[in-house]
Amino acid sequence: MTRLVLAVDDEPGIRKLLELTLGAADFAVITCEGPRSALGELENGLHPDVIISDITMPGMNGFAFCEAVRALPDLRGVPFLFLSALHEQAHMRQGMTLGADDYLTKPFDRRELIGAVERRIARFAEIRQPPAGNLRVCGLGAARVEKGGARLEWDSLKALELLFYLLEHGGGATTFEVAEALWPGKTEAKASSSFHTTLYRLRKAVGGEVVRSANRRYYLHSGFGVDYDVQHYRTAGAKARSSSQNADYLRAAELYRGAFLLNVDSTWAEETRLELHAAHLELLVTAAEGAARSGHYEAATRFYTFLTDHEPYSDSAWEALAEMWERRGHPARAAEVRRRFEGLMDDL
Repeated sequence: MTRLVLAVDDEPGIRKLLELTLGAADFAVITCEGPRSALGELENGLHPDVIISDITMPGMNGFAFCEAVRALPDLRGVPFLFLSALHEQAHMRQGMTLGADDYLTKPFDRRELIGAVERRIARFAEIRQPPAGNLRVCGLGAARVEKGGARLEWDSLKALELLFYLLEHGGGATTFEVAEALWPGKTEAKASSSFHTTLYRLRKAVGGEVVRSANRRYYLHSGFGVDYDVQHYRTAGAKARSSSQNADYLRAAELYRGAFLLNVDSTWAEETRLELHAAHLELLVTAAEGAARSGHYEAATRFYTFLTDHEPYSDSAWEALAEMWERRGHPARAAEVRRRFEGLMDDL
Protein backbone atom coordinates (compact mmCIF):
# COMPACT_ATOMS: atom_id res chain seq x y z
CA MET A 1 0.00 0.00 0.00
CA THR A 2 1.33 3.43 -0.96
CA ARG A 3 2.24 5.65 1.97
CA LEU A 4 1.76 9.34 1.43
CA VAL A 5 4.00 12.08 2.83
CA LEU A 6 3.16 15.79 2.74
CA ALA A 7 6.35 17.87 2.87
CA VAL A 8 6.14 21.63 3.50
CA ASP A 9 9.20 23.88 3.10
CA ASP A 10 9.80 27.26 1.48
CA GLU A 11 13.20 26.17 0.12
CA PRO A 12 12.88 24.46 -3.30
CA GLY A 13 16.12 22.53 -2.73
CA ILE A 14 14.85 21.00 0.52
CA ARG A 15 11.52 20.08 -1.07
CA LYS A 16 13.32 18.33 -3.92
CA LEU A 17 15.63 16.49 -1.54
CA LEU A 18 12.68 15.29 0.52
CA GLU A 19 10.86 14.17 -2.61
CA LEU A 20 13.86 12.22 -3.98
CA THR A 21 14.88 10.68 -0.65
CA LEU A 22 11.45 9.51 0.37
CA GLY A 23 10.47 8.57 -3.17
CA ALA A 24 13.46 6.22 -3.33
CA ALA A 25 12.08 4.55 -0.17
CA ASP A 26 8.71 3.87 -1.88
CA PHE A 27 6.83 6.79 -0.37
CA ALA A 28 4.50 8.96 -2.43
CA VAL A 29 5.45 12.58 -1.73
CA ILE A 30 3.44 15.76 -2.19
CA THR A 31 5.32 19.00 -1.59
CA CYS A 32 4.05 22.49 -0.79
CA GLU A 33 6.06 25.70 -0.61
CA GLY A 34 4.17 27.01 2.40
CA PRO A 35 1.68 26.13 5.14
CA ARG A 36 -1.25 28.04 3.63
CA SER A 37 -1.19 26.10 0.38
CA ALA A 38 -0.74 22.87 2.36
CA LEU A 39 -3.74 23.68 4.55
CA GLY A 40 -5.80 24.28 1.43
CA GLU A 41 -4.95 20.78 0.21
CA LEU A 42 -5.69 19.25 3.61
CA GLU A 43 -9.01 21.03 3.95
CA ASN A 44 -9.96 19.76 0.49
CA GLY A 45 -9.52 16.14 1.54
CA LEU A 46 -5.80 15.34 1.30
CA HIS A 47 -5.05 12.76 4.00
CA PRO A 48 -1.32 12.02 4.25
CA ASP A 49 0.17 9.28 6.41
CA VAL A 50 2.73 11.74 7.80
CA ILE A 51 3.43 15.48 7.54
CA ILE A 52 6.93 16.99 7.47
CA SER A 53 7.25 20.74 7.94
CA ASP A 54 9.93 23.38 8.19
CA ILE A 55 9.62 25.79 11.12
CA THR A 56 10.68 29.21 9.79
CA MET A 57 8.56 30.10 6.75
CA PRO A 58 6.99 33.36 5.55
CA GLY A 59 3.33 34.06 6.27
CA MET A 60 2.79 31.19 8.71
CA ASN A 61 5.49 29.38 10.65
CA GLY A 62 5.61 25.66 11.27
CA PHE A 63 4.26 25.93 14.81
CA ALA A 64 1.11 27.74 13.64
CA PHE A 65 0.80 25.22 10.81
CA CYS A 66 0.99 22.29 13.23
CA GLU A 67 -1.67 23.86 15.44
CA ALA A 68 -3.94 24.41 12.41
CA VAL A 69 -3.48 20.80 11.30
CA ARG A 70 -4.34 19.50 14.78
CA ALA A 71 -7.57 21.52 14.62
CA LEU A 72 -8.75 19.49 11.59
CA PRO A 73 -10.84 16.58 12.98
CA ASP A 74 -9.65 13.97 10.46
CA LEU A 75 -5.97 14.85 10.89
CA ARG A 76 -5.59 15.28 14.64
CA GLY A 77 -3.62 12.08 15.00
CA VAL A 78 -1.55 12.14 11.80
CA PRO A 79 2.18 12.02 12.67
CA PHE A 80 3.84 15.45 12.34
CA LEU A 81 7.62 15.92 12.07
CA PHE A 82 9.48 19.23 12.15
CA LEU A 83 12.61 20.10 10.20
CA SER A 84 14.63 22.54 12.28
CA ALA A 85 17.79 24.55 11.81
CA LEU A 86 20.37 24.19 14.57
CA HIS A 87 19.50 27.56 16.11
CA GLU A 88 15.81 26.54 16.38
CA GLN A 89 16.33 23.50 18.59
CA ALA A 90 15.74 25.51 21.78
CA HIS A 91 12.18 26.16 20.57
CA MET A 92 11.29 22.53 19.89
CA ARG A 93 9.49 22.14 23.24
CA GLN A 94 6.89 24.54 21.82
CA GLY A 95 6.42 22.28 18.83
CA MET A 96 6.07 19.15 20.91
CA THR A 97 3.54 20.91 23.13
CA LEU A 98 1.45 21.62 20.05
CA GLY A 99 1.34 17.94 19.20
CA ALA A 100 4.39 17.32 17.00
CA ASP A 101 5.81 13.81 17.20
CA ASP A 102 9.46 14.34 16.32
CA TYR A 103 11.94 16.67 14.69
CA LEU A 104 15.04 16.41 12.54
CA THR A 105 17.85 18.92 12.33
CA LYS A 106 18.92 20.37 8.99
CA PRO A 107 20.96 19.20 7.21
CA PHE A 108 19.38 15.81 7.85
CA ASP A 109 20.81 12.37 7.21
CA ARG A 110 18.78 10.53 4.57
CA ARG A 111 18.68 7.26 6.49
CA GLU A 112 17.64 9.15 9.63
CA LEU A 113 14.81 10.83 7.71
CA ILE A 114 13.48 7.57 6.28
CA GLY A 115 13.78 5.85 9.66
CA ALA A 116 11.91 8.63 11.45
CA VAL A 117 9.06 8.55 8.93
CA GLU A 118 8.87 4.74 9.04
CA ARG A 119 8.77 4.69 12.84
CA ARG A 120 6.07 7.32 13.12
CA ILE A 121 3.81 5.65 10.57
CA ALA A 122 4.26 2.29 12.32
CA ARG A 123 3.57 3.89 15.71
CA PHE A 124 0.44 5.60 14.42
CA ALA A 125 -0.82 2.29 13.01
CA GLU A 126 -0.13 0.64 16.36
CA ILE A 127 -2.16 3.10 18.42
CA ARG A 128 -5.07 2.72 16.02
CA GLN A 129 -5.29 -1.00 16.75
CA PRO A 130 -8.32 -2.30 18.68
CA PRO A 131 -7.75 -2.15 22.43
CA ALA A 132 -6.52 -5.19 24.26
CA GLY A 133 -5.05 -6.04 27.62
CA ASN A 134 -5.60 -4.97 31.19
CA LEU A 135 -4.77 -1.70 32.89
CA ARG A 136 -4.00 -1.36 36.58
CA VAL A 137 -4.61 2.28 37.49
CA CYS A 138 -3.66 3.74 40.87
CA GLY A 139 -4.74 7.24 41.78
CA LEU A 140 -4.46 7.05 45.58
CA GLY A 141 -0.97 7.96 46.65
CA ALA A 142 1.54 8.09 43.79
CA ALA A 143 -0.29 7.97 40.45
CA ARG A 144 0.68 4.86 38.52
CA VAL A 145 -0.60 2.99 35.46
CA GLU A 146 0.48 -0.53 34.51
CA LYS A 147 -0.36 -2.53 31.42
CA GLY A 148 0.32 -6.25 31.45
CA GLY A 149 2.33 -5.79 34.64
CA ALA A 150 4.66 -3.18 33.10
CA ARG A 151 4.56 0.40 34.37
CA LEU A 152 3.73 2.93 31.65
CA GLU A 153 5.85 6.05 31.21
CA TRP A 154 4.20 9.41 30.53
CA ASP A 155 5.69 12.31 28.60
CA SER A 156 2.52 14.32 29.22
CA LEU A 157 0.99 14.83 32.67
CA LYS A 158 -2.20 16.04 30.96
CA ALA A 159 -2.54 12.71 29.14
CA LEU A 160 -2.34 10.94 32.50
CA GLU A 161 -4.86 13.37 33.95
CA LEU A 162 -7.22 12.77 31.01
CA LEU A 163 -7.18 9.03 31.75
CA PHE A 164 -8.18 9.68 35.36
CA TYR A 165 -10.82 12.22 34.35
CA LEU A 166 -12.50 9.67 32.07
CA LEU A 167 -12.27 7.03 34.80
CA GLU A 168 -14.02 9.40 37.19
CA HIS A 169 -16.69 10.19 34.58
CA GLY A 170 -17.83 6.76 33.51
CA GLY A 171 -20.87 8.18 31.76
CA GLY A 172 -18.59 9.87 29.26
CA ALA A 173 -17.74 13.53 28.72
CA THR A 174 -17.94 15.99 25.86
CA THR A 175 -14.91 17.82 24.49
CA PHE A 176 -16.22 20.97 26.18
CA GLU A 177 -16.58 19.27 29.57
CA VAL A 178 -13.06 17.86 29.42
CA ALA A 179 -11.62 21.17 28.25
CA GLU A 180 -13.36 23.09 31.03
CA ALA A 181 -11.85 20.71 33.58
CA LEU A 182 -8.33 20.38 32.19
CA TRP A 183 -7.81 23.72 30.39
CA PRO A 184 -10.10 26.29 32.00
CA GLY A 185 -10.02 29.71 30.40
CA LYS A 186 -8.85 28.60 26.96
CA THR A 187 -10.83 29.56 23.89
CA GLU A 188 -13.03 26.83 22.43
CA ALA A 189 -10.69 26.34 19.46
CA LYS A 190 -7.53 26.11 21.58
CA ALA A 191 -9.23 23.86 24.12
CA SER A 192 -10.39 21.51 21.37
CA SER A 193 -6.89 21.39 19.90
CA SER A 194 -5.41 20.70 23.34
CA PHE A 195 -7.94 17.95 23.98
CA HIS A 196 -7.24 16.08 20.76
CA THR A 197 -3.48 16.46 21.10
CA THR A 198 -3.70 15.09 24.65
CA LEU A 199 -5.99 12.28 23.51
CA TYR A 200 -3.39 11.30 20.92
CA ARG A 201 -0.69 11.24 23.61
CA LEU A 202 -2.90 9.11 25.85
CA ARG A 203 -3.30 6.61 23.02
CA LYS A 204 0.45 6.61 22.45
CA ALA A 205 1.17 5.96 26.12
CA VAL A 206 -1.37 3.17 26.54
CA GLY A 207 -1.35 1.68 23.03
CA GLY A 208 -4.54 1.10 21.06
CA GLU A 209 -7.79 3.01 20.99
CA VAL A 210 -8.13 3.40 24.74
CA VAL A 211 -10.84 6.06 24.23
CA ARG A 212 -13.92 5.74 22.04
CA SER A 213 -16.50 8.33 21.10
CA ALA A 214 -20.26 8.07 20.67
CA ASN A 215 -22.93 10.75 20.44
CA ARG A 216 -20.26 13.45 20.86
CA ARG A 217 -19.12 12.00 24.16
CA TYR A 218 -15.82 10.30 24.96
CA TYR A 219 -15.50 7.12 27.02
CA LEU A 220 -12.78 4.71 28.02
CA HIS A 221 -13.04 1.77 25.66
CA SER A 222 -14.63 -1.32 27.19
CA GLY A 223 -12.03 -3.46 25.36
CA PHE A 224 -9.60 -2.69 28.16
CA GLY A 225 -10.05 -4.34 31.51
CA VAL A 226 -9.41 -1.60 34.06
CA ASP A 227 -8.42 -2.34 37.64
CA TYR A 228 -8.94 1.07 39.31
CA ASP A 229 -7.96 1.49 42.95
CA VAL A 230 -10.31 4.42 43.61
CA GLN A 231 -13.29 2.36 42.50
CA HIS A 232 -12.15 -0.54 44.69
CA TYR A 233 -11.89 1.84 47.64
CA ARG A 234 -15.37 3.28 47.07
CA THR A 235 -16.85 -0.23 46.77
CA ALA A 236 -15.10 -1.42 49.93
CA GLY A 237 -16.19 1.71 51.81
CA ALA A 238 -19.83 1.19 50.82
CA LYS A 239 -19.67 -2.45 51.96
CA ALA A 240 -18.17 -1.44 55.32
CA ARG A 241 -20.84 1.18 55.94
CA SER A 242 -23.51 -1.39 55.15
CA SER A 243 -22.12 -4.23 57.25
CA SER A 244 -20.49 -2.24 60.10
CA GLN A 245 -18.00 -5.10 60.42
CA ASN A 246 -14.47 -4.30 61.61
CA ALA A 247 -12.95 -6.54 58.93
CA ASP A 248 -14.75 -4.61 56.18
CA TYR A 249 -13.72 -1.26 57.63
CA LEU A 250 -10.14 -2.48 57.81
CA ARG A 251 -10.20 -3.59 54.19
CA ALA A 252 -11.42 -0.16 53.07
CA ALA A 253 -8.92 1.65 55.30
CA GLU A 254 -6.00 -0.30 53.85
CA LEU A 255 -7.06 0.53 50.28
CA TYR A 256 -6.75 4.26 50.91
CA ARG A 257 -3.01 4.70 50.26
CA GLY A 258 -2.89 8.47 50.04
CA ALA A 259 -4.55 11.56 48.61
CA PHE A 260 -5.94 11.46 45.07
CA LEU A 261 -3.63 12.73 42.26
CA LEU A 262 -1.50 14.97 44.46
CA ASN A 263 0.60 16.18 41.50
CA VAL A 264 -2.49 17.46 39.63
CA ASP A 265 -3.73 20.92 40.58
CA SER A 266 -6.85 21.31 38.41
CA THR A 267 -10.18 22.14 40.05
CA TRP A 268 -11.84 18.82 39.23
CA ALA A 269 -8.92 16.87 40.71
CA GLU A 270 -8.95 18.99 43.87
CA GLU A 271 -12.71 18.50 44.26
CA THR A 272 -12.31 14.72 43.85
CA ARG A 273 -9.39 14.78 46.29
CA LEU A 274 -11.46 16.61 48.92
CA GLU A 275 -14.47 14.33 48.38
CA LEU A 276 -12.34 11.22 48.92
CA HIS A 277 -10.54 12.78 51.91
CA ALA A 278 -13.83 13.64 53.61
CA ALA A 279 -15.32 10.21 52.86
CA HIS A 280 -12.28 8.49 54.32
CA LEU A 281 -12.32 10.68 57.42
CA GLU A 282 -15.98 9.80 58.04
CA LEU A 283 -15.25 6.09 57.47
CA LEU A 284 -12.35 6.04 59.93
CA VAL A 285 -14.23 7.95 62.63
CA THR A 286 -17.24 5.63 62.29
CA ALA A 287 -15.04 2.52 62.37
CA ALA A 288 -12.95 3.67 65.33
CA GLU A 289 -15.88 4.83 67.46
CA GLY A 290 -17.88 1.71 66.67
CA ALA A 291 -15.00 -0.61 67.58
CA ALA A 292 -14.37 1.30 70.83
CA ARG A 293 -18.06 1.15 71.87
CA SER A 294 -18.19 -2.58 71.29
CA GLY A 295 -15.01 -3.16 73.29
CA HIS A 296 -12.84 -4.13 70.32
CA TYR A 297 -9.96 -1.98 71.53
CA GLU A 298 -7.31 -3.55 69.34
CA ALA A 299 -9.34 -2.81 66.20
CA ALA A 300 -10.13 0.67 67.52
CA THR A 301 -6.40 1.27 68.03
CA ARG A 302 -5.71 0.43 64.39
CA PHE A 303 -8.49 2.70 63.17
CA TYR A 304 -7.36 5.61 65.35
CA THR A 305 -3.80 5.08 64.07
CA PHE A 306 -5.13 5.33 60.51
CA LEU A 307 -7.01 8.46 61.57
CA THR A 308 -3.91 10.20 62.98
CA ASP A 309 -2.14 9.48 59.68
CA HIS A 310 -5.08 10.91 57.74
CA GLU A 311 -5.62 13.93 60.01
CA PRO A 312 -2.21 14.42 61.68
CA TYR A 313 -3.20 17.61 63.52
CA SER A 314 -6.43 16.30 65.06
CA ASP A 315 -5.95 16.45 68.83
CA SER A 316 -9.13 14.40 69.40
CA ALA A 317 -7.80 11.56 67.21
CA TRP A 318 -4.46 11.46 69.05
CA GLU A 319 -6.16 11.57 72.46
CA ALA A 320 -8.56 8.78 71.48
CA LEU A 321 -5.59 6.70 70.31
CA ALA A 322 -3.86 7.25 73.66
CA GLU A 323 -7.03 6.21 75.50
CA MET A 324 -7.21 2.97 73.50
CA TRP A 325 -3.69 2.08 74.60
CA GLU A 326 -4.65 2.83 78.22
CA ARG A 327 -7.74 0.61 77.99
CA ARG A 328 -5.52 -2.15 76.62
CA GLY A 329 -3.22 -1.80 79.63
CA HIS A 330 -0.31 -0.03 77.96
CA PRO A 331 0.10 3.35 79.73
CA ALA A 332 3.64 3.78 78.36
CA ARG A 333 2.34 3.52 74.80
CA ALA A 334 -0.38 6.04 75.66
CA ALA A 335 2.22 8.47 77.02
CA GLU A 336 4.33 8.00 73.88
CA VAL A 337 1.32 8.86 71.69
CA ARG A 338 0.70 12.07 73.63
CA ARG A 339 4.40 13.03 73.39
CA ARG A 340 4.35 12.46 69.63
CA PHE A 341 1.38 14.77 69.25
CA GLU A 342 2.99 17.45 71.41
CA GLY A 343 6.15 17.22 69.31
CA LEU A 344 4.12 17.52 66.15
CA MET A 345 2.43 20.67 67.43
CA ASP A 346 5.76 22.12 68.59
CA ASP A 347 7.10 21.82 65.02
CA LEU A 348 4.31 24.00 63.62
